[in-house]
Amino acid sequence: MEIESVVKSCPWSHRTRIALKAAGAEHEIFEIHLPVKPEWYPKVNPAGKSISNLSIKNLKVPALSYGAPIDSDVSDPPAGTFILAESALIVHFVASLFPQIDYKDLVVRAKASFVQLQFENLVAPHWGKLQRSGGHVEDFDALVQGLKTWSLSLPEEILGTEYGVTDTLLAPFVTRLFIMSEADIGAWAPGTGPKLISAISGPEYANLHRLAKKLRDWNAVKETVNQEALMQRFSTLFKKAWEENYAGKTDVKVVS
Repeated sequence: MEIESVVKSCPWSHRTRIALKAAGAEHEIFEIHLPVKPEWYPKVNPAGKSISNLSIKNLKVPALSYGAPIDSDVSDPPAGTFILAESALIVHFVASLFPQIDYKDLVVRAKASFVQLQFENLVAPHWGKLQRSGGHVEDFDALVQGLKTWSLSLPEEILGTEYGVTDTLLAPFVTRLFIMSEADIGAWAPGTGPKLISAISGPEYANLHRLAKKLRDWNAVKETVNQEALMQRFSTLFKKAWEENYAGKTDVKVVS
């Protein structure tokens, strides 16, 4: 049995849900509330055992327990249970148990891994800053350029109907970028999201849109997230952040 400690809105936790769904793995999900994690959580998160000064509050999700009996208590894993943290490591572990969830060709796997690495370098930092930190023009421009560079580098082999570990790792983040932008959900000036979608509509972004459609259409993605609840949660969160921290300020230039 595999037990995963997650929260539904977390994209890192969503990675592991996708992997387990794609694999058809028998598993149990135990959801926790991020701001108030249970006192037993360090028992199922290896970081809680290896870093003595790390508080429960700072322990990340998800965490996975593997090999425990079906009737075991998630809060007290028995001796011999393998526990693992960090979403990417968990996804790769699931793929080692269920190799059918990764690309069959080893060269394609390597190309795909580089795609994921490039996303982390070219896209993720700028998207995070744009959505969460006021919608500054420089973050907008850096994201548009990063998405262009990334789109032009996407190999044809990962744009087809086969799915792999890289798709699992990217899916929560790429799909959320489009979902949130289309719905204009961010701590930014109203209209910033649709302006981003417009800015990445040219032919140089064609492969980006192909990959996004592939990931959004994937049943393993659609069946492991409540999109309506996700949008509602973050719409409220980011609207409040914009109004309290950024609206009306004149010391920085925001997208308008």
